[in-house]
Amino acid sequence: MSKDLLDIVASKAAIPVSWVTPPAGEDYLNLGDALSPVIVSMMSGLPVTHAPSKSRQTRLAAVGTIGHMMAGGHVHVWGTGTSPNLNPGQHGDDKIPYTRPVDTRFTFHATRGPFSRRVLGSDGPAVYGDPLWLLPHFHDAPVKKTHELGVILHLAELSERTFDARPKDTEGRHHVGPSDAGAVKLINTVTPTTIGALRERLDEILSCKRIVSTSLHGMVFAESYGIPCLYFSPRSRSTGLGRIDLSDESGVIDLRFVDLYRGLGLSELDIWYQPRQVKTNWQAVIDAVDKVWAPKVFDDRPLIESFPLPLAMMGKGARGSAFDAPVIAALPTQRKRLPGQAFIEGLADRFLR
Repeated sequence: MSKDLLDIVASKAAIPVSWVTPPAGEDYLNLGDALSPVIVSMMSGLPVTHAPSKSRQTRLAAVGTIGHMMAGGHVHVWGTGTSPNLNPGQHGDDKIPYTRPVDTRFTFHATRGPFSRRVLGSDGPAVYGDPLWLLPHFHDAPVKKTHELGVILHLAELSERTFDARPKDTEGRHHVGPSDAGAVKLINTVTPTTIGALRERLDEILSCKRIVSTSLHGMVFAESYGIPCLYFSPRSRSTGLGRIDLSDESGVIDLRFVDLYRGLGLSELDIWYQPRQVKTNWQAVIDAVDKVWAPKVFDDRPLIESFPLPLAMMGKGARGSAFDAPVIAALPTQRKRLPGQAFIEGLADRFLR
């Protein structure tokens, strides 16, 4: 166990967790990021408070591609991913390779996969897995299936941050015609700022018979619940099934997916290529999922046992979900900003790099 983290939890009666929250003033959540405090609370039975990524305090980092954002203090890493760059939003020569901050102490309990472990320079055990893979321990999928295929969009593919999925005009591949509207459902990961809304969006995804996704956590939800799925890659000029070598880190596939699936012990991955401006033959996609998908074998015990605090895993209760627990319903979904906090965070970003 981690004594410093235990001491903080004992004194504060809550776990300090760093996760990505929307910018100040925004009234939406991103499903995968926002489930980080949820899974930590479900594992521990304890409340959670939000801790900044750049801070002098001891804190836990769990869900998300956030390892490169951590600076200052003592960071406990459990199932976290990372970008290889400090500024992943930049392109080409403007990117700055990640180096570990000298004033930051890391304790590695698990990383999302071996790529993140290498980039972060982990000296901890080679334990892999995204914490959201553990959701089936806490929440049952809906029994009723509503659509033949769910198509989960990445935030970058959306024209705006609305709660229904509205693809950009350049995303012709997400066009769903009248003949497919009853079978194919576009889903985004943008939700209202409540725990109930997170649960509803998760159930919307889990009620699909199949999933294709450019969202990493869309794939995590599908794979962990045994829903047939394929990564819906735009990185090709041609359409159809492909198989990629997961040792290739050149950008043929998003490195987050490389990290996740290599953490599952895979060396190759079947995917569906669909160029952005080309309309999709949805029946062909459904047939492809049925043809090539196979359940992924993942022993989640090492990930569970690596949790850095005493385990007190919640039960599902009478309705089949730990989301019903009062401690989950009371979790914060947004960081509280005090007057002048934006200025303070700007200084932290400058001096804690």
